[in-house]
Amino acid sequence: MMSTTKRDALSTVNNNNNDGNNGFKQRGGNCALAFDDDDVDKEEESLLVLENRKRKSNITWEDEDKIIIENHQHQHQRKLKNMRCDVEVRLKRDSIAKKSEVKKRVLEYFERSGMPTVRADEEINLDDSREEEDIVIALRAEELGPLWCGDFVEVLAFLRNNCEKIVTYWDASGECEGMQLMFCEVDFRIHVHEINEDGAGEEREDDEEIATYKEYALPCREFSEYWDSLYLDEGKKLRLKNYARTALEFGNLNVNASLVAFNRVVLLHGPPGTGKTTMCKGLAQKLAIQMLDTYSEPVFVEINAHSLFSKWFSESGKLVSKLFEKIQELTDDEDTFVFVLVDEVESLAAARKATGAEPSDAIRVVNALLTQLDALKEKKNAMVLTTSNVTDAIDVAFIDRADVKMYVGNPADAARGHILLSSINELKRVGILPPTKLEMAKDSNLFKDVVIATEGMSGRALRKLPFLTIAGMNRSMCDGPINDEEFLRAVREQAMNEKRERERLGANN
Repeated sequence: MMSTTKRDALSTVNNNNNDGNNGFKQRGGNCALAFDDDDVDKEEESLLVLENRKRKSNITWEDEDKIIIENHQHQHQRKLKNMRCDVEVRLKRDSIAKKSEVKKRVLEYFERSGMPTVRADEEINLDDSREEEDIVIALRAEELGPLWCGDFVEVLAFLRNNCEKIVTYWDASGECEGMQLMFCEVDFRIHVHEINEDGAGEEREDDEEIATYKEYALPCREFSEYWDSLYLDEGKKLRLKNYARTALEFGNLNVNASLVAFNRVVLLHGPPGTGKTTMCKGLAQKLAIQMLDTYSEPVFVEINAHSLFSKWFSESGKLVSKLFEKIQELTDDEDTFVFVLVDEVESLAAARKATGAEPSDAIRVVNALLTQLDALKEKKNAMVLTTSNVTDAIDVAFIDRADVKMYVGNPADAARGHILLSSINELKRVGILPPTKLEMAKDSNLFKDVVIATEGMSGRALRKLPFLTIAGMNRSMCDGPINDEEFLRAVREQAMNEKRERERLGANN
């Protein structure tokens, strides 16, 4: 049961912290201050208990002191964790609420729910009335009174009216999944944003038919599901996100890059179809949302490397320089952060030793690219993201400039299972498969057989598998939902067929 003093303290702290945006930039430890009085009461109660026990036993005062200290340390260990939780809040297009008010209400949502269950990438279902009912029952069970129940319903109604989506992202999510943390133990970072509905703008050189680059205003609708749709092994998403955060913090602190080398250049490499490009776009989207308080106009520039090779000899190097000069112009605006994507970077950064001793257009392109990267690293509001399928063809000087060189291979068993489940759930959403949950089926031997059958397939091939399976079943969408077991057997067979076709193609090559 929560005391009146504790409840009042919570309200006071939250009102103080939620006036404007600054309160939300402070660590969640501020919220823990609301519990200090209650903790003192608990400690006093412990002293009384120990005193009574002293009368009835032979416990010494030294033992009591030790017990008190250990209990006190244990109580505060969890509170001092302040597990970071980034809460991304996407506003509805017709929302008129101020961002500061939305932040306040989101924080109240977590406060009222009391003890949030920690899950990685958890989406709050604002339309599920059962969630409201369950939490209200829980609040009443804790004897928090009708006032808190009424407040929670009001908060939830506000969020439903103004928010399109709310998702929580926990640092070190693999370690904390399934844990429960008290409100005061969580360092909530609330990021309220509007989604950009416009598509890409294109830039062409003179009368060229092919655009040299595409420009997106972030966060954009096209990239909105990219990050969450990726299932990678060995914590690669977290590693990449932590690198990017550190690079941004170093830039904002004006760390001398001559003394502590960092270039804000990322190289993702591996076989085709493993999600490298998607990962770059998803990372840019995520960082753009979380840095809106600092950079209100983030943009994403996707370079078309093939368009930069001119039909006129020696012009390609000039085109590269001209393009990066435009990118530098974007960085002149202090409110803008520029993410630059160079897909298949080996096209621009081909190994110069392979071109021979004679000067060539390819060498000029590499030299121009390296020069521009060195100039761009002086800008704290820029990051270069690159991908490659053939790392052997990349110039060593470019590889040396990349801070992070991450291999992204074909998914392992667990990742393949997640990918297949996400595809199956989408088919259930649209009615191709029955709308029942797949909780039982995913633990079945049949589903495990499907996962084994897809070994060696890329993420892209796995995403295609459900479509190819349905297409091969020779049935109409009007025939009604397909039985789960029937579908899984067909997926397994289709996966084996795909493997055989790949082997034939490999033999022919």
